[in-house]
Amino acid sequence: MNKQNDTERHGISRRNYLKFGSATALSIGAIDSATATARPESSDQHRGNPDRIVIKNGTLVTVDPDLGILRDTDLLIADGAIERIDESIDEPSAAHLDAEDAIVLPGFVNSHLHTWQAGVRGIAGNWSFSEYLETMLGEISRHYRPADAYLGNLFGAVDQLNAGTTTILDWFHIANSPSHTDRAIDGLEDAGIRAVFAHGPPGDDSATWWEDSTEPHPDDIRRLHRERFPSPDGRLTLAMGIRGPDYSTDEIVTHDIELARELGIPASMHIGSLGPGGVATLDELGLLGDDLNYVHANRLTQAEFDRIGDSGGSVSTTPEVEMQMGMGMPALRETIDGGATPAVGVDIVSNVSSDLFTQTRTALQVQRALDAQPTVEQNEQIETVSLSARRALELATIDGARALGLDDTIGSLTPGKRADITFVRTTDINTTPVHDPVETVVFQAGVANIDTVLVDGRIVKKDGVLYNDPASKHRDQLVQSGRRILRESDLH
Repeated sequence: MNKQNDTERHGISRRNYLKFGSATALSIGAIDSATATARPESSDQHRGNPDRIVIKNGTLVTVDPDLGILRDTDLLIADGAIERIDESIDEPSAAHLDAEDAIVLPGFVNSHLHTWQAGVRGIAGNWSFSEYLETMLGEISRHYRPADAYLGNLFGAVDQLNAGTTTILDWFHIANSPSHTDRAIDGLEDAGIRAVFAHGPPGDDSATWWEDSTEPHPDDIRRLHRERFPSPDGRLTLAMGIRGPDYSTDEIVTHDIELARELGIPASMHIGSLGPGGVATLDELGLLGDDLNYVHANRLTQAEFDRIGDSGGSVSTTPEVEMQMGMGMPALRETIDGGATPAVGVDIVSNVSSDLFTQTRTALQVQRALDAQPTVEQNEQIETVSLSARRALELATIDGARALGLDDTIGSLTPGKRADITFVRTTDINTTPVHDPVETVVFQAGVANIDTVLVDGRIVKKDGVLYNDPASKHRDQLVQSGRRILRESDLH
């Protein structure tokens, strides 16, 4: 199909398309407050999505070591999977997406996010870690209703899609009732994102659940495993968000990890923000394994990182939050040196920016500075920087997929993997010209440059415009929800 016919198929010229996308980005409409407490009808955001799509003439940053970077290349999607990559794919019956002015890459993987906090965005920018624990987990979380959990997860996930992130680990620690949990999962479903839902403890009694807890993980996870996540191969999968050795007794840590293994699901825990020793405890209890994800880990010893690496575990760093809240410097170097899988996450939008551009760039540049510091202190000049832009992109894509146990499914543009794909527009002022597409993505691009996003081969954002009916109906409801929660928490 020639470019003229392709343009006509879209119904808008490439020249006008850029203006149209920029002018209407994030326009997701108004809410019908009358439907606020009821789950909306299934989104028709995918209406008209074809089974076969050809991405034409893109610069493909595949993050596949065997494929590398491919310019002026086509990619065929069939039934939600990447079927073929070639210089020219002739599929007249397939829909075409013009990527001539785009960098095409795997969707980002946010390995740690408390998605529910979208409703209280931007309140914790001056909090320390202890203030966060006291206020967010000791007060705010107990005022969440099931409808609030739905809205937070819906808008938090749609926010991620808007920023080019197609997969998240949603660490859900306001499981105050089965209804809270079900509505949170509904929010992820309606967003259209790929997610690992890490079911955590309730958020209505921090003393019981977060202070040397003797309470086992809520048994409701068995119901979720049976009823909400019957297949391990769906777009949404289940994990356990456990307290771990920093926040619960040895008996509870053992119980929780054994329960996760009984169900055949991974477990993620916050560890090392209060001090070292947690991984050593897990080792003494015989609990280390490649199904464990460690979050933050700032104050662990190198020997503990070595144990994580030897056991096949992963570490999720969330650099902005960790540095602000006094947890310690991000432990990216220690993770890499220990042989563990490193990944990057946002953590909380109640505190920091929600996009992986910011978090990945911060993780990279902070680690470069830390690696250079011994040389600087000797009043000498470094000869080379320590980590490359490509390594940073891997953190946000294939490494994140490995950390979530999804690297056979997503994380690179590899035939056979699911079509979770992001386009970065290259005709914007801050992305023109492109000499090295990896450096453009890692150092120059941002949310405003995200043009098109696909999850499982379904278009969720195109020409800079999000497509999500539930979000278009519920924006005002989200605002009202957040205001009520903060008012009831005596914060507003």
